[in-house]
Amino acid sequence: MEQKKLKDEISRGELGKLYLLYGEERFLVQYYATEIAKGHHKDTFEGAVPAHEIMIAADTIPFSPGKRLIYVKDSNLFTAPRKADAEEIANYLEKIPDDTTIVFIESEVDKRGRLFKKIVKMNADVYCETPAPPAMTKWIIRTMKEKGKIISDGNANTLQRTCGTNMANLFTEMDKLAHYLGNKTDVSSADIKDICTPTLEARIFDLVKAMGAGNASSALNHYRNMLFLKESPFVILSMIIRQLRIILLCKVASEKNLPRPQIAKDLNIRDFVISEALTQGKRFTKDELITALKNCQDTDTKIKTGLLSPEIGVEVLLAGLSVLNVQKIFTRMIVLYL
Repeated sequence: MEQKKLKDEISRGELGKLYLLYGEERFLVQYYATEIAKGHHKDTFEGAVPAHEIMIAADTIPFSPGKRLIYVKDSNLFTAPRKADAEEIANYLEKIPDDTTIVFIESEVDKRGRLFKKIVKMNADVYCETPAPPAMTKWIIRTMKEKGKIISDGNANTLQRTCGTNMANLFTEMDKLAHYLGNKTDVSSADIKDICTPTLEARIFDLVKAMGAGNASSALNHYRNMLFLKESPFVILSMIIRQLRIILLCKVASEKNLPRPQIAKDLNIRDFVISEALTQGKRFTKDELITALKNCQDTDTKIKTGLLSPEIGVEVLLAGLSVLNVQKIFTRMIVLYL
């Protein structure tokens, strides 16, 4: 079932007999669970509750008018260990009374199971994934409007670039923004920079940007700030490698004249990340990016074999790459001057 259909059923007050809410975006799972429950009596079962208890509750006549909701949270009925109970529930689904709605809210779902397949066949599965960039931008604008603030498309993208695309985290950051702005209505990029907490990915963007500009001091400051925030040097190194790879892939795609939306689709990466990578790619040649990646891999090997400590190893790498870019920039200036 598409999320739009579920929204329509909720808004009309015409709930179906069955829903399965699951997926990577837990904020949406919880949102729909809350919306379905509004105005209805609800019984909640959590964990590995026996199948017959759920069925007895569903068959019980509600004491008050309206739908009776049976919420079943993280039951593991959609995983292998509870196959027998899952079979019982699967056989029962078509017998759910008209005045009852069962809502499964699951963190883990095995799509190969009979219960899942039957719910799909009944068009009652609602997969909650992170919205596509245009939808996410609209959600941010709408949410800020509900908080009495105005944010442009561009700054909505800046917020995503800074804080990531986890909706629960974005909602928290938007709350912070709204309180920070006070009586001020419009959200600026400076406001986002001042109050919002950057993700590790955003910090890596800034680090690689400084490195590409040959600014060793700034690159090392970014790195040391991440260490201060208890980020692992191994994770930082792996993220630097990932960012350099994205830049290289974007550069190659751009040289083939592929449009930005196509690059984002091919790499399965958000559009604003591609934009950042294409901009950063202008500071490097393909050979320089390949060399930088080799240096990163060499550092990784030296750390893992004990030749360098993790903290010092990454610091030496960043200093070396930044110095190389200073030399590169200086050489290009001389060539242009001559």
